[in-house]
Amino acid sequence: MRNFYKSVAAMVLVTILTVLYVPGADDYVELTFQQYLGRAAR
Repeated sequence: MRNFYKSVAAMVLVTILTVLYVPGADDYVELTFQQYLGRAAR
């Protein structure tokens, strides 16, 4: 279980760094989260 939390933290960190330094990545991340939350809301 501890490895799961470490991997989730690592993926969040990678996502944050990607959004900060890669142009256009923020739109992709936002679209992905909107699709995921849209499915979860149904």
